[in-house]
Amino acid sequence: MKKSFYIIMVILFAVISPLAVSSQCVNRSGVCGPGGMQLLEIDVHAMVGGSYVTENYMDCYPEISDLNSNMGLALGVGLGVKFNLTRTLGLGTGLNYVRNRTTLDMAVTGEGASSISNVFQRNTYYTFDVPVYISFAPYISNGVKWNFDMGMYYSYGVRGTQKSTIYDAKTNELGQLMTSRTVLEKDYYKDGAFINSFKRADMGLHLSTGITFFGHLKLGVRSHIGFKNVAKSSGLRHPNSHNISFMAMAGWVF
Repeated sequence: MKKSFYIIMVILFAVISPLAVSSQCVNRSGVCGPGGMQLLEIDVHAMVGGSYVTENYMDCYPEISDLNSNMGLALGVGLGVKFNLTRTLGLGTGLNYVRNRTTLDMAVTGEGASSISNVFQRNTYYTFDVPVYISFAPYISNGVKWNFDMGMYYSYGVRGTQKSTIYDAKTNELGQLMTSRTVLEKDYYKDGAFINSFKRADMGLHLSTGITFFGHLKLGVRSHIGFKNVAKSSGLRHPNSHNISFMAMAGWVF
């Protein structure tokens, strides 16, 4: 993760360095719109928050007697670009690299209740996402601008792992309780994962809001709500899963 983070930061710096100069207004040797309006805004940002994958496993698999699905830590870095149409209205896009994590635990009862399995699962997956949105950003005081962004996003998973630890307990013919522990580690996006794997591509609703101080320091939050069923299953039962994330952002506008 650290190696990937450093590589992404180097790429972002290399991309924005020449662009940042040309995005400034005329009094800073760049290109301006009417009345000195900055036509192009470029920012880099870091993100931290949580990611979650919805599921309906208990509806699909009656063998599951109990289930808990939890949000995990999400970290990311990104580049944003906004084209200003007026002083308050613009069109934005960007590129983000995010590490997501979710956890899940369940109890699975065997036939005749003679066996029970407790499953603890941790999913870690890495994605690139590209949002496209309309941004409304009025000034709320001197040097302070508030923005509200709404649009769509497309994301693509580049790699991921699904680690499942399974504790089995069953009664043998002599009435003795036998226990065992099994650890399975599978690719998050390829067939063979526990219950189901996941589709790499997703798209959904992008929402974001934040405050920019003195034209540079930007603090905000964003949420992505996936519209696509990303569960991939080749069996007779077909689970339904959707990606959801909520992240805080801190960035610098050039």
